[in-house]
Formats: sequence, C-alpha cells, structure tokens
Amino acid sequence: MAGQQISVETAFPIYRQRCTELFDENLLLRAQVAGLERRVSELEQQASAQEAAAVGPEPAFGAPDLAAQPPFLEDEQA
Repeated sequence: MAGQQISVETAFPIYRQRCTELFDENLLLRAQVAGLERRVSELEQQASAQEAAAVGPEPAFGAPDLAAQPPFLEDEQA
C-alpha cells in the first residue's frame, strides 16, 4: 500500500462506519463490565455474610462462665 492514495471522499464513509462499529462494541463491553462488577459485589457480600454466619455471633459481655458452674452430680439426676 505504500504510495497508494485514496481520496478523503472515498475514505470518510468507511472511516465513519468503522468508528460507529467500534463505538457500539465499546458500549457493549462497558455494559458487560458493569454487569460483572455488580455480580462481583453481590458475591463478595454473600461471602462476607456466609463467613459471619459461620463464625457466629460473639458472646455477650457478662455471659455466664460455664467453667464456673458446679459439676453435674449423678445423685441430682433422680
């Protein structure tokens, strides 16, 4: 193609068409990225909720000390 020239009138419609195609592709990709970012956020929230549920709540301050309870005696069972 070295040395070959085409007129602006010939090239401009092709250039414009390609710009439109690239714009549309870019728009679709941005929409996909936005959807994937939302999905990642949802999954991170679910993971942190599941992690918190697995760990369970921390004991409340002043809860009874189970080690300080009297031992279970078999005589008290009857």
